Amino acid sequence: MRCGERGRLGAVTESFSCPIVATVTPYQRGGHLDLSALSDYLDLIGAAGVETVLVNGTTGEFASLTVRERIQVAEHCRSRWSGVLVVHVGACAVGDAVELARHASDFADALAVMNPFFFAEAAETGIGAYFRAVLPHCLRPTLLYNFPRHTQAPIPPRLAAQLAGEFPQLTGIKDSGKDRSLTYEYQQIGPDFRVYLGDDRIGARIAEIGAAGVVTGAGGPVAELPVAVAAAVAAGDIERAQARQHEFDRYTDARKRLPISDVAFAKAAVSTRLPGFPTLVRPPLTSASPEHAREIHTVMRSILPLLHRDNPAY
Repeated sequence: MRCGERGRLGAVTESFSCPIVATVTPYQRGGHLDLSALSDYLDLIGAAGVETVLVNGTTGEFASLTVRERIQVAEHCRSRWSGVLVVHVGACAVGDAVELARHASDFADALAVMNPFFFAEAAETGIGAYFRAVLPHCLRPTLLYNFPRHTQAPIPPRLAAQLAGEFPQLTGIKDSGKDRSLTYEYQQIGPDFRVYLGDDRIGARIAEIGAAGVVTGAGGPVAELPVAVAAAVAAGDIERAQARQHEFDRYTDARKRLPISDVAFAKAAVSTRLPGFPTLVRPPLTSASPEHAREIHTVMRSILPLLHRDNPAY
């Protein structure tokens, strides 16, 4: 599960190295981007064995960023990340998505494009028109990005198949929905159309399902665990994969128990590993309260000893 050479159209011909980690976007106290903290986070997940990141995605609060800020984040990550960089360029305004696609095509390894997230239950013809307006400007291998919880408009498999036939740079889809029948239909598009699942609980079963890999956002603070799951699956050691998945599920269970967003949880969790890491999120999201932060830190302290279990150097 490796990627090809960085920064050349068509270089990524195999599946991305997984898990793909969707990065958070840290902010200073005044609300501006904290690129220094972002560098620290990239170093943390790189040390955990992550080889592929997705920036400006849902976990990165892309909908709360200006176009200029998204450009800044993407450029900074390229300057600091030597691994594979996937840049999400989807936006409600076609013009914004086109601008972001043109920009990221200059340096990203791959792009991802979500359909507009405000126009609930948009018609298939409208979704298709959006992608056909944006995809010609995506000059790197590109993933569609299906997240019906936020868009209220799943990307129809029939449309995905049509687009794959029209745009050779379209190599797959990030499916963050929970409808596995839809996942199966995406998988039928063709052997070279790869499906990546945005589901933290599915890693140990990825071979069984037949998907190309997992994308995790909130799991980034404990990236060693999904990395270990993927390594065990690749080695055919299903027992070890299930054991590490069970450990990762403990973290996910704790995340689901708290009445805060995954983004707020992830930032508070990162601050356990990187003291002083900013936990601010932008409205309408709310940051973890002091009480929630203490609970998250307790969870993290119980999980940290598990992270390096497969590394004999620890």
